[in-house]
Amino acid sequence: MRVMAIGAHPDDLEILCGGTLARYVAEGHSVVMCHIARGDRGSYEHTREEIAAIRDDEARAAADVIGADYLALSVPDGEIDASSPEQRELVTEAIRRARPDFVLAHAPNDYMTDHVEASRLALDTSFLATLPLFETASAHLPEPPALAYMETVTGNDFVPTEFVDISDFMAAKLEALDQHQSQLRWLADHDGVDMLDQIRTVSRYRGLQCGVEYAEGFVPCNVWLRARTRRYLP
Repeated sequence: MRVMAIGAHPDDLEILCGGTLARYVAEGHSVVMCHIARGDRGSYEHTREEIAAIRDDEARAAADVIGADYLALSVPDGEIDASSPEQRELVTEAIRRARPDFVLAHAPNDYMTDHVEASRLALDTSFLATLPLFETASAHLPEPPALAYMETVTGNDFVPTEFVDISDFMAAKLEALDQHQSQLRWLADHDGVDMLDQIRTVSRYRGLQCGVEYAEGFVPCNVWLRARTRRYLP
């Protein structure tokens, strides 16, 4: 199976579904980690160009830890816009290149606009990718991929309906996030958050909910053409 995870920023996927992605790879599936924004506004220390380059290197290293392919779309931070024709074309082409059977996307009600707009882009463009007359460089998909939403950053206002046991992959999740040293510092300075500790807590709580040590939670998107009779999560 081909899995594509679409995040807003370079560290979002590691935080929200890194254990699941590592488990997919271990089970022999192909994974593409794609982030839409370039991560160019998350620093007190660097210029936008400097921090974007640092974060690109960090994201590549994190994808290597997980064993995933890596795709960056380089939209400026704070400017993800699901109504932008240019961004719709950009993400449609990315999906056509990845050709996923299954897409993971941000929850539609997450805490910031970039996440919300990235969620909408993932839903909209994974349908546009099937339209032969919505022309991009790559060929259209035969059908829309199945899609599920990752939880919100702290689990607020998100009730999972499916869980993935990541107990054997929690170390990989933490190691992948630990590659994002610039952002671990940024989150500590800007938000007062120890993100490594936070994701341990959230993953442990999700594990408690489903009877394992650590888990990640998801909600399948069951709108028309997306509902499936099989489970795509590992």
